[in-house]
Amino acid sequence: MRKIFTAILILPFLVSCGEWLDVQPKTSVEEEDLFSSEYGFKDALTGFYLKMGKTELYGQTMTYYYLDMLAGRYNNDPDGIIDSSPSTIYAYDGNYQSTVISIYSSLYNVIANINNFLKFVDQNRSVIHTENYYETMKGEALGLRAFLHFDLLRLFGPIYKDNPDGAAIPYRTKFDNVATPILPASEVMDLIIEDLLAAEELLDAHDSEIFNYDDSADPFTEMRQMRMNVWAVRAMLARVYCYKGDEQSKALALQYATSVIESGYFSLAGTDAYAATPITPTEQIFALYIDDYYQIIDPVFTNVSYSNSLAAYQTNVSMWYEVASDARYRNFSAPQGTAVGQPLLKCNKYIFTGSAYTEGRGSYNGLNSQPLIRLPEMYYIAAECTPDPDTAAGYLDEVIAQRSGRYNATFTTGFDQTDSRMIYGVSTGQTVRVNELMKEYIKEFYGEGQLFFFYKRFGFTAFPNCPAGDTMPLDNYQMPLPDDEYTYGNHN
Repeated sequence: MRKIFTAILILPFLVSCGEWLDVQPKTSVEEEDLFSSEYGFKDALTGFYLKMGKTELYGQTMTYYYLDMLAGRYNNDPDGIIDSSPSTIYAYDGNYQSTVISIYSSLYNVIANINNFLKFVDQNRSVIHTENYYETMKGEALGLRAFLHFDLLRLFGPIYKDNPDGAAIPYRTKFDNVATPILPASEVMDLIIEDLLAAEELLDAHDSEIFNYDDSADPFTEMRQMRMNVWAVRAMLARVYCYKGDEQSKALALQYATSVIESGYFSLAGTDAYAATPITPTEQIFALYIDDYYQIIDPVFTNVSYSNSLAAYQTNVSMWYEVASDARYRNFSAPQGTAVGQPLLKCNKYIFTGSAYTEGRGSYNGLNSQPLIRLPEMYYIAAECTPDPDTAAGYLDEVIAQRSGRYNATFTTGFDQTDSRMIYGVSTGQTVRVNELMKEYIKEFYGEGQLFFFYKRFGFTAFPNCPAGDTMPLDNYQMPLPDDEYTYGNHN
């Protein structure tokens, strides 16, 4: 896309945040100067994460805002569209055309900067003197390139299980103005896996694997959950292989998911820990630090009237959660305000207040973080990909028990047969296993943007609180490529 890729920025990367970023304010510099020193590479790498945390990407649109609107999380939004005309949120070339184009161009802009970084990290490798830095930096960059392309595939590609050879997106691996062909989804998937495996090889034995503040460590090597670390790469391999979905891929997804679960670096939060910090710092495998995140969050969840907030009907929220026992229900405010005469609830997951959220370098508490991969997903992937129903139920029940104290909660009768039950008032047409997973994705990933991808992966034609109504047209799952891609792209 010529219009996108000629607009690349070598960023000033100004930031005020934790020492693990190890960045000093500076003015914008030419790329030859930026990549002439080890410090310049550190600075540039940090810039990728800062761009990802902007509101047009994971700081808002692709997590708790637009992506969760598409998944039916809300009954009210600041623009009043869900309340008045919910199905129009799928008007990708109408009401939300600018949003879709912004997602596409912003993701590819970060990818282009990553490709420029990858060119120079090899070209100027001699200036990188610190042990393990080269492998760590290049591994992070390759992992990020795969991560971003995968989200582009999940948004702009076809429903993979139905049409793996359908036209999807370009896979950009160079920083240039040469048009890149739109590839079939299966080829994009192969390139994503190739990048992730290369990243894993580089990071293995070179990543510090320090997942907390460590005053004795190089600041660039601590707080690895805030960067594309080796375990985030393995979690991504679990996510990608699970999405691919054939039996061999599911076996690999299970292998990677269980390796993350058993790594010992991450732990599920019990009910008390979850209540104190619902951002679940001990579960974060990959997250973004967004400086003063409250300035983005408050205008949609906190310092705003219910009629102008992202909010859901109390009746829906209380249907999705076991109100009396599930700690995740505590994420929601007391009912206030109304939409069509119904009380509304707002999500408090990202309200960083209370004694648990303190500044300083004690134990990491998740302040100002936006999770992108968390440990429960690894349990859900394991539950989906293991052949044995009882083993699958065990993975799901482990998360449920930690969240609510309920044991043996997963329904396993006819586990891989079409479910005849109504789930949250809806007959989904999916199997019991998938519906049990759906219930957990609804509860667990509120405000994280993962539910829409789950529905798309299985091709749900009906799901709870679907903005499209009783039937979800499958076309709604695929965002159209921007016109500029067809104008400037290489489609030979």
